[in-house]
Amino acid sequence: MKIIIEEWDGDGAIRIPDEALQELELDVGDAVYLMEKFVGNTRCLVLSKTPQIADRIDELTEFWNSKQHGSAEDK
Repeated sequence: MKIIIEEWDGDGAIRIPDEALQELELDVGDAVYLMEKFVGNTRCLVLSKTPQIADRIDELTEFWNSKQHGSAEDK
């Protein structure tokens, strides 16, 4: 899903489509936390409903990294 950064009162704003909000079980006014992680050399931004999920994010990025290395080795 492509999300565009828009201008809002002089600041950058990210509009999250209703479809994505419904999938995340979020509504207007709910808080989300933006976390930065690296998958290999790629910088990724992750939205979370809780302020700290480091262990779970580390597991997820390790899984993504193993998939990237596995697909490269298969070629």
